[in-house]
Amino acid sequence: MPLLRRLWRPAARHAPLTVPDALRRAEQRRREGRYAEASALVTRALELDRDNLHAHLLAAYLHVARHATAPAKAEFRWVLGHDANHARALIGLARVALEEGDGRACHDLLRRALRFYPDFPEAAALLDALRARDSPPPAAAPAPRVDRLRLPGTGRALIVGRADGGLIAAQPVTDEAKDVSEALARALRLAAAALQRCGLGPVHRAIIDDGRDAVFMRTDGDLVVSLALPRATDPPQGLLDVNRLWSATLHELGLAAATPPIAPPATPVSTPAIDPTRRVS
Repeated sequence: MPLLRRLWRPAARHAPLTVPDALRRAEQRRREGRYAEASALVTRALELDRDNLHAHLLAAYLHVARHATAPAKAEFRWVLGHDANHARALIGLARVALEEGDGRACHDLLRRALRFYPDFPEAAALLDALRARDSPPPAAAPAPRVDRLRLPGTGRALIVGRADGGLIAAQPVTDEAKDVSEALARALRLAAAALQRCGLGPVHRAIIDDGRDAVFMRTDGDLVVSLALPRATDPPQGLLDVNRLWSATLHELGLAAATPPIAPPATPVSTPAIDPTRRVS
């Protein structure tokens, strides 16, 4: 009889999902880019605890990831309405303001965050990027004959611009090219400011995944060359392609002589293997 009872006993029910469990899983899904699953978990957490600040903050991050600006701002403001000095909500709202071109609001939010958290590195890096954006732009470079630059077979688009976001040339020429140039320049400024705060050197190369393409970039601090390739492109190959276009662009601009040639090694050397999963900056 005891054996029969064990065999026929109903299976134990799963423990109910708690708010911390839901938020922990939602954060993991968000980092993996599984935004729909993360949003469902956040919604469940808010059903259980509608005043949970972490849940509202995570909801704001998910809206930002999906470029839903209005609901993202509403969630950040909800958090600040319950905790006026919440550091993550302040910097999140500042990033949205920067993307919208509202430099004054971005500056005020960052100063407010740094007033209460002087050692907040993200806020300091973003403030440095904002100051760099508002500095006088460098003199415009002459327009290259970008139509002479040959894209690789898988190349989707080429943007040649200045570090301030000004468009020099594009291939193919589209109405969105200027906006793309400005967005890429903003991303480089943020990266450069973050590296500077960490005591590292300037950005020379970068790879940005914009959700559609892998954008391989090279810059010297004044000129930016960006090449959009399929997301499956092997990073070393993409960097080789953008290096070739960088050299060709310098030649078209008459700047090639300013870049000293790299002498080949006297003896053959072995090249270390490159991990294709690593980001290069």
